[in-house]
Amino acid sequence: MDFIRSILINQTDSIEAALDIKAVAEEIKTIFPRCKVGTKPAFVCEMALDQAKIVDIKQPFERQQNLEQDNSMMTISLYDGFVMQRMFAEIIPSEETDLVDINIIFTNLLPCTFNEDDWRYHGRAVICGTPSIVSTTGIVEALAKPREFYLAQIGSVRTDNTNLKKKFAGRFIDYNDKEKITAASINYALQTIFFFITDGEPFCNDKDCRLYNAHWQEELLHIIEKRTLCIYHTNLVNKFQ
Repeated sequence: MDFIRSILINQTDSIEAALDIKAVAEEIKTIFPRCKVGTKPAFVCEMALDQAKIVDIKQPFERQQNLEQDNSMMTISLYDGFVMQRMFAEIIPSEETDLVDINIIFTNLLPCTFNEDDWRYHGRAVICGTPSIVSTTGIVEALAKPREFYLAQIGSVRTDNTNLKKKFAGRFIDYNDKEKITAASINYALQTIFFFITDGEPFCNDKDCRLYNAHWQEELLHIIEKRTLCIYHTNLVNKFQ
């Protein structure tokens, strides 16, 4: 993509408590000053997205509709990320869906994608495309906490997660950490933008780069602390400008 006319930041309802959307927009504007960066009012979406809900994480989406819904074992509602994406696309005005417009939707719903390698759904913090989706719940839930956290849970029937979280504080992002969720959201927003700039390559192999595809919370915290792009992606930004 030679030129991005605008980067439009949408948000679903109930996201304000978890995310400073203005800070996200300001940081993107700093990196891409040529682009018009705008935010739009929050919209209600959860009830409309009921058809995208996942009932059984071990069945692909086309088989979900034939299953009885049983959320007794689920503490968080899960949604098929690509179905969410298609449904979000339907509510975006046609004049904002040109190739030179990038739409990023921030939500506290948890998008998931089905992996045929292990035949199950996995939570995602980001889904790139039109529109792109960044999930604050995905930032907290989709990336793994430190290995020691899970080892501490083994062998305990009634693990006190509150005490565990205190013990491992600073090594993962939790729901009440608006500052770090916002910082992480900026990184994921940048990934969605580079998805278009690079024709489908949003990630970086450099563990210090904001575009690194972190799988562990501690990796993400490291990237947040560095707050930098690698030389390669910095050069791409400069060429883009």
